[in-house]
Amino acid sequence: MIIQGRISKTHLAAIEYFASQLFSWQLKTYIGIRILFRKNIPDLGYTEVEDYNSKDKPREFILEINRSQSEEEILKTIAHEMVHCKQYAYNQMDEQGTRWLNNKVDYDSLPYYERPWEIEAETVGNKLYEEFKILQKAK
Repeated sequence: MIIQGRISKTHLAAIEYFASQLFSWQLKTYIGIRILFRKNIPDLGYTEVEDYNSKDKPREFILEINRSQSEEEILKTIAHEMVHCKQYAYNQMDEQGTRWLNNKVDYDSLPYYERPWEIEAETVGNKLYEEFKILQKAK
């Protein structure tokens, strides 16, 4: 996995841990993550597909993280956004939010917290964060 951006050792360790839990070891070798910390974004974070492999599968991602959050919230947001990377990489959802697990979805009619990809990102992201926090305390 290639990770780019000006990040702390803790953020790097978190991304590596989250990736190890979300991607197969084979796929992980082809994933690229560029992380950007932004001050003036309206949400906690975003994930964008930056590039595709030769088979037109998403493999490079940009994570934009709102840097105005606490360190705990930043780590939770990184975990959440890494779940979205997994969803794209495994073709579970499309970038337009019109398909989830091969089912059509009306993105605009679903409130944010009822979107299935957000439910998964919130649930799995929080679990990954809690596991990472335990691992960090054990060091």
